[in-house]
Amino acid sequence: MYTGGIHRPYPGQPNATTTDVNEGSSVRSQWTLALAVMGSVLLIGATVLFWRHEDPSSNPPTVALPGPWEPPTAGPDASAPVLDVPPAPGSAGAASPRPEPTETADDEEAPPRTTSPTRPPTTRPTTRPPAPNLSLGANTDADGSTKADGTSFNDVRDGSLSTFWSPTASTGTVSVKWPGTIRLSRIIIKEPAGTPRIRAWRVKDHDANTILATGTGAGEITFTPTTLRKISFEILTSNGTPRVAEFETFAQ
Repeated sequence: MYTGGIHRPYPGQPNATTTDVNEGSSVRSQWTLALAVMGSVLLIGATVLFWRHEDPSSNPPTVALPGPWEPPTAGPDASAPVLDVPPAPGSAGAASPRPEPTETADDEEAPPRTTSPTRPPTTRPTTRPPAPNLSLGANTDADGSTKADGTSFNDVRDGSLSTFWSPTASTGTVSVKWPGTIRLSRIIIKEPAGTPRIRAWRVKDHDANTILATGTGAGEITFTPTTLRKISFEILTSNGTPRVAEFETFAQ
């Protein structure tokens, strides 16, 4: 209804001017709210960035995960704390775990250690083993140059020191002989108990008439091994009448 040139809305009809004003205010309010929200977001983001830069504790902790060993990098960031995570087993730089002592049951004892028996050292005898006296053979005989009363040539090969041969003078020869050849390398002349009387002597191969050894005093006499049938002991000088209790012969 129109009155006096002024448009008045009908009852119940919205006022166009009021509606436009309300719509404009609503739009401005929405933009203001949006700008406020955006500003708040920017302010909060800037604040967070500022505090992250200033406060090292705001940075997330770095966790060292176990893995293959890698050489350390120079200049680690001091602001970033690193958690002390034990290195992976077997990685370099990790201390080898000390082996735990193994416990054995009381009824399980370690087997006794066996040792091989040691062989005693073999030592050679320092003394020459006894060799057979060839003068005592059954087919052996004895003779000589002369013999004093009560003595015998075979007394030098009877194995007794209480019997002996003695020449009629201060010199003389006594021999031991065999029916066949025999090889000799040493003899032993033994005097009966008492003061030794034999001084200089010589040993001969009777058949070959060769001298095998010379010397003084009774005892062991060695010479080059010789094959012979008869061996003679000649007394060249003596103290009084010499005496020979045993004329022993040996192959070695």
